[in-house]
Amino acid sequence: MSKKNQYEVQRFYGVPVEADANGTYQLKLDPRGEFKVHTWRTGKHTKGKFTGIGQLMLTENNLPVVILKAEPMAFKDRHTETPLQRFLTVAVTPAVLAMAQHEWGEPQ
Repeated sequence: MSKKNQYEVQRFYGVPVEADANGTYQLKLDPRGEFKVHTWRTGKHTKGKFTGIGQLMLTENNLPVVILKAEPMAFKDRHTETPLQRFLTVAVTPAVLAMAQHEWGEPQ
């Protein structure tokens, strides 16, 4: 593939979220009260712009996810991750983000 057909690829680490009764996003926890961090990447047709940690994105299955970490990814490695659908303009509260980062234990 020629360089002109390449695009910038980023890997995102995130946790699924769900809206509570107040309409604010909370981490989606399993029955044990834990969550699992998953990875996605930008794709050629990803809509929206990444603005920062704590922002929400939609997966290809319309699952809302809070972004905990972003890092560059080599274009040639892009097929190892699933592309995301779009970035949303909303974010989780600082408390929810802090809880996710603390529980995940990944240095920021």
